[in-house]
Amino acid sequence: MQVFLWITLTVLLIYAVFAFLYTTVIIYASGRATSFLWFWPTTFFIALLAGVFLFFVVTGRLPQLRRAAVCFGIFFWVLFTGFLVMEAVIFSAGRKVPEDDAEYVIILGAQVRGEVPSLVLNARINAAADYLLEHPGATAVASGGKGSGENISEAEAIKRGLMRRGIAEERILLEDRSTSTLENLKFSAEVIAAYEKKVVVVTNDFHIYRAVHLAEKQGYKQVSGLGATEFYAVTIQYYVREFFAVILETLRGTL
Repeated sequence: MQVFLWITLTVLLIYAVFAFLYTTVIIYASGRATSFLWFWPTTFFIALLAGVFLFFVVTGRLPQLRRAAVCFGIFFWVLFTGFLVMEAVIFSAGRKVPEDDAEYVIILGAQVRGEVPSLVLNARINAAADYLLEHPGATAVASGGKGSGENISEAEAIKRGLMRRGIAEERILLEDRSTSTLENLKFSAEVIAAYEKKVVVVTNDFHIYRAVHLAEKQGYKQVSGLGATEFYAVTIQYYVREFFAVILETLRGTL
């Protein structure tokens, strides 16, 4: 058990260093207002405190807490293993090849800063444009309402981005009411009566697993996903956040 505790301690301290450094990366790349930023400093302190606790146990300073340390170590590795398995599933889903004869391509909305698509949304636009250029028979559905700090709807930003990439305006339908992934899919289906149609949902790679399963849960019969895989500094953050989103949606019964 001594080796087991030393390995656990080492992993915790490595994570603490990573969480501290990654917090600074996110702040530099995306700002202090970035959603989910709190996760990294919070888990940094937890990992650091847990590491100190284990250090005192394995060095003999707190022998009376050795059983508690072993239980903590087992709990940590069970949780960590489950997290890695789920992340592997999410990662794999984001790299599946979509159906190549879709009738409709639904592009899920994401943040717009004024009238400029965020990096996340721009990646979705580029992936969708590539698919639409290769499949001229498919119709695009730009999905997303207008939120705080947005001068135009996310759907309008998607439409403009697609047109800049050479997609004709008449191939683009707008769904500009939605405020969540669930609403993106629900309202898009209302626009095109999509439940029986062959549909490709375009979003970022980390979001594909949840988006496709939400679509299937809502009744889409022939749906596949196209994951945008453009890299940005906060990609790791999105993957970690998606883990918790999947758990939450599962508990709600919507996934």
